[in-house]
Amino acid sequence: MHMQSSRVVIDGSFAHMLRASTILSAFILSALASSVKGQEALPEIDVGTVITPDRVEEPASRTAASVSVVTPAEIEKRGSLGLIDVLRGVPGLDIYGFGGPGAQYNVVLRGSTPSQTLLLIDGVRIGDPSSGGGEADLGGFAILDLERIEVLRGPQSALYGSDAMGGVINLITRKGAGKPRGSVLAEGGTYGTAHTRASVSGSEGDLSYAFAIDALHTDGFPRYGYRIARPLTMADRVTPLPPLPSGDPTNRGGASARLGYRFSNDFSVEGAFNGHDSSIRFDNPSAYNPTNVYSPNNHQHASFAQGYLRADLDLFDHRLHNRLTLFGNVTNRDVWVTESCYDLSWNSFDCRLGYRGSRRGLEYQGDLKLGEYGLVSFGARNETESLHTSQDPAPVGTFTPTDAAQTTHSGFAQHQFTVLDRFDFTYSGRIDAVDNNSTFATWRTTAAYRLEETGTKFRATAGTGARVASLFQRFSQYGDPKLLPERSTGFDVGVDQKLLSGRALLSVSLFDSRYQNLIGYGASSGCTAVQIAAFGGCYYNVGRAEMKGVEFSGEAVIVPDEWRVRGSYTHLAAIDRAKDQTLTLRPRDKGSVSVIYTGIPKLELEARVVVTGAVPATDWVYSKRVALASYARVDLFGSYKVDDLFSVFARIENIGDARYEETNNYGTTARAVYGGVKLTW
Repeated sequence: MHMQSSRVVIDGSFAHMLRASTILSAFILSALASSVKGQEALPEIDVGTVITPDRVEEPASRTAASVSVVTPAEIEKRGSLGLIDVLRGVPGLDIYGFGGPGAQYNVVLRGSTPSQTLLLIDGVRIGDPSSGGGEADLGGFAILDLERIEVLRGPQSALYGSDAMGGVINLITRKGAGKPRGSVLAEGGTYGTAHTRASVSGSEGDLSYAFAIDALHTDGFPRYGYRIARPLTMADRVTPLPPLPSGDPTNRGGASARLGYRFSNDFSVEGAFNGHDSSIRFDNPSAYNPTNVYSPNNHQHASFAQGYLRADLDLFDHRLHNRLTLFGNVTNRDVWVTESCYDLSWNSFDCRLGYRGSRRGLEYQGDLKLGEYGLVSFGARNETESLHTSQDPAPVGTFTPTDAAQTTHSGFAQHQFTVLDRFDFTYSGRIDAVDNNSTFATWRTTAAYRLEETGTKFRATAGTGARVASLFQRFSQYGDPKLLPERSTGFDVGVDQKLLSGRALLSVSLFDSRYQNLIGYGASSGCTAVQIAAFGGCYYNVGRAEMKGVEFSGEAVIVPDEWRVRGSYTHLAAIDRAKDQTLTLRPRDKGSVSVIYTGIPKLELEARVVVTGAVPATDWVYSKRVALASYARVDLFGSYKVDDLFSVFARIENIGDARYEETNNYGTTARAVYGGVKLTW
């Protein structure tokens, strides 16, 4: 997806951001202080452990990186319709989609593009090599048995390689332990929604296991034009949009498995599988025939499967930990769409477009304990991606299939150490070499200073990011095999502060990233004459951009065992420096606040409001930039634990029935009610 510009002008000065964050922080601090004054023995907020920031498990209080953790309880509460609803409200993260459950949804961190945000499952990347930018479409992902989600912001290519320019999102699945535990969930609601999920996990001796399945059906709503108040026309800019259908249905299923066996205290092996399959119907606003905009022929079938085999070996009295991972995944998409293919006379016809992207590789990581001199992590990785495209029917001379592959060889190292039990430092570097393309180096350094007696942590990071051009951008009929990697340099500084004896935690970060060699599309000197004549251009390196902003998050126990509050706020200035215009689909201001009540035994209630400012966007029908209106969406959640085995739950989404758009002309949910039951043992 290309970075697009907007006529909305954003003041990107740090002075403006700092004033806004200071005022907001002061207001919330004073409110929290007055609310909890006089309370005794309130539970301390647990910040937990994380893996993603430094590729090793460590207390979140020790990392200098800007990281957020989504807990299992939050995943279960919000994840019935998919992963997207779970991620809403994470600082620095923006979401945009194309019309409800199952549709294409992209996530970006700190103003980056979807292809510049790296997504992982248990540390294995899940980007789709067959998509235009190599990004993952999260709309079809089922929520299975996730232990937590770690969201790491800022350039991380020194540890994770290509694509980690805006940050990393790591989905961590549950590892079985202890006595067998299981659950079965069933729910239904608005838009003809029916959803079931089952999981079981545990361990028997040295064997651990975790299995889960998930199935969803929803009639949905029309993806294009739903609840849009303004008149819409077809692609000819004249003909009014035909009447909307009753819905665009989605069917999705998923399954996961994770098995581990410990042969001794020094050696263990683990294997895992994660997959999903989805069928959706979508709309074609580019059609010129009214019957084709909402034709049932516009549909997609997609599947994803991933597996890994991992061995862990400790040597030298556990001073050296070795991990070897063999991994692979494959994405298949078949898209039937009206008026999407053309004959030699440029007459359109209906067709099926096929995309298959696969990835396989091997990675080694070693972690060497140096005692008072810290920890050294080092490793190497070899990864091959491949792409195949097809079209049916494909008249002679009208379609050129793409069959391509590229292999990346990588090596990385990092040193972590602590000075005076207060200063935590890391520095790391990585080299990636792409066959028949480029070799590039990236680096990162972090520092944190902890004042345990006051609950204060000052932190700072600086580093570089990179992204190798996707297979489609290099080898399709629109591509250039010599495209250079996109590059970025960024830093952030921040402070985490515990308040009121650990009953509140506040975090503020300022960040700034500069991007160069961004890949755009158009006529350039690197395009062939055929590309310019037939397609109007090709992919080429041209773009420059700057992302700067402030992130705020906070959480506090107001009354013990009764009231809890959490919130986040992000201010972002995202500028296309090549055109000196604002990038699209990056809201300037957004935030969320949740209030949770647990004062009645076995009952939990939560109200959450998400507020998003005006969003610059592009109207593709009229080829102009527009601004999507600001909005506030309120959701309510409730659950009641009847006994140790049985619980009931319900939620109301968009209780105020707000009309809003995440992408121009694509609808979002009206007020919707869902409820269900869960059996746990």
